[in-house]
Amino acid sequence: MLRAWQSEAGLQWSNDSLRRQLLDAEKADQSARANFGGRVQDSAYARMLIHTDSARAVWLDGVIRRVGLPTRSLVGARGADAALLIAQHNGWLIPRVLELAKQAGPGQTSPSLVAMMEDRFRVQRGESQVYGSHFTLMPNGTFRFDPVEDLEHLAERRASAGLPPLVPDYVCGLEDAGMRVDRSSLPRVPD
Repeated sequence: MLRAWQSEAGLQWSNDSLRRQLLDAEKADQSARANFGGRVQDSAYARMLIHTDSARAVWLDGVIRRVGLPTRSLVGARGADAALLIAQHNGWLIPRVLELAKQAGPGQTSPSLVAMMEDRFRVQRGESQVYGSHFTLMPNGTFRFDPVEDLEHLAERRASAGLPPLVPDYVCGLEDAGMRVDRSSLPRVPD
């Protein structure tokens, strides 16, 4: 589903300049997260991330105030994904962007990124996540899987949002990015 969402063959969007800006911001966001798992406990690195993430959030907030949420029809799938990724790394922007993404209509925002944002928002409010995409950094440097509701139907919800299976695909992807996942925190998924 993610590949289908990201396919831009034959698509046109109305704001190529904004698209390029979003893709540049996404590149900077992801570049700053290189070897994230190995650096996340470094306080100077954490401060740098907070500073750069905040600057990108202020910029994206201005974009949203001027033109609305960057959607697929405005900036293409990759541009829309970049906007959601930037918002995802800024807690104060998540509620507003999540609401706008839900209002955008089918095909305008990535179902998987909206699902991940929903999980992050719920965990921030102390609620169980829905799609099983959120892990919390623990003091020992490991990432603990946050509680999820209705475990019996988790795989179905993940698939409907275009997310890969939690184990092994998603968790291995996190570990490949250098994150140390506390595997004992993972749910035992029903057969």
